[in-house]
Amino acid sequence: MQKVMEPTPERLAKGDIAETDIEIRKNVFVPCLRSSGALYTLRKSGAIQDCHVAAAEMWARDYETGILGARDPLAGKSGAKSDPELSLISRAAAVTRCESVRRSLGEVSGRFLRLMMIEGMSVNQMRQAMQKDHAKISGAIELLLEQLVELYDGMPGAQMK
Repeated sequence: MQKVMEPTPERLAKGDIAETDIEIRKNVFVPCLRSSGALYTLRKSGAIQDCHVAAAEMWARDYETGILGARDPLAGKSGAKSDPELSLISRAAAVTRCESVRRSLGEVSGRFLRLMMIEGMSVNQMRQAMQKDHAKISGAIELLLEQLVELYDGMPGAQMK
């Protein structure tokens, strides 16, 4: 089992930490904190817009819910426990959206999204991991997020712009 790392007060102050629950065994959920330094750095620099951030966060929620088995944070907003049937429907819809993104944008885009949104890597960390130029990584992320906005915008009920 992975050790849950607590964010520093500085990371919490930046506001780029999101909390989600990951199902590690059937009906056993562990709180998990997510961060994406690259996404929020690109937003602060003006390279991407709010719609890009929203699309990336939507993909991360879909990935965590559908692929990693997290509870859908929107399923129990009323404060009550979510209905098991609703949870299964929510998970199936998240998997479908993730698969649509993978089929439409490809494995390389999926790798960028996982590194940025799930592993929380910065552009510099991705540059080192992928052995690419910093500008190429930033440009690839910007293009990927533009495509992701278009893709999510075309899905029923998910308007990004």
